[in-house]
Amino acid sequence: MWAAFGLLLWVASLGPVGRAALAGLEYAYLPPAAEVKADAIVVLSAGILEGAPEPFGGAALSGVSLERAVEAVRVYGKYKLPLIVTGGAVFSRGSEAGAIKRYMVSLGVPENRIFTEERARDTRENALFSKKLCDEKGYERIVLVTSAYHMRRSVWAFKKAGFVELIPWPAGYVSAHGGRNTLLDYLPASCDPLRRAFQERLGLLFYRLSM
Repeated sequence: MWAAFGLLLWVASLGPVGRAALAGLEYAYLPPAAEVKADAIVVLSAGILEGAPEPFGGAALSGVSLERAVEAVRVYGKYKLPLIVTGGAVFSRGSEAGAIKRYMVSLGVPENRIFTEERARDTRENALFSKKLCDEKGYERIVLVTSAYHMRRSVWAFKKAGFVELIPWPAGYVSAHGGRNTLLDYLPASCDPLRRAFQERLGLLFYRLSM
């Protein structure tokens, strides 16, 4: 029994296994190949690290929030669309959206081009509260920026919230088509990719049953 349990943990921690589990989620949507026309960019937060060093003040961003924020700033640099950052205080004292806004300003985005939604606690609320903010500002067509593995659930939630014209812009890919594995990939590593894949598929199932 213990040998079987150890084998299961070893398989779950393998890089190829985790990346294969994420691939079906990450490649459901690809970044647009052509020029896009939209009214705003909406980016979803994914946690902050209060107490970690942050030279510009406030909380540091988690790795996933950082990936999403950087990609949103790149999209802003290309299209100069207003940014909407959504994310409340989920596991922190301060809002995640506020921390991401400060980071974006430090990268040179004008403060008056960034709007925050600071109440959402999950993807469904990200969608609902972002829709309300977009309606207030007259934004109908949005570019949606979130992690590639999180895009399927996000698109589902945002369409259910009433967004008809939505352009997915995935960020932070973990898997790669045609990537080659080395011997090091078969050493025990992290179960996080497999956990992310399980969490997303479970969340997608829950949203489809409840929304």
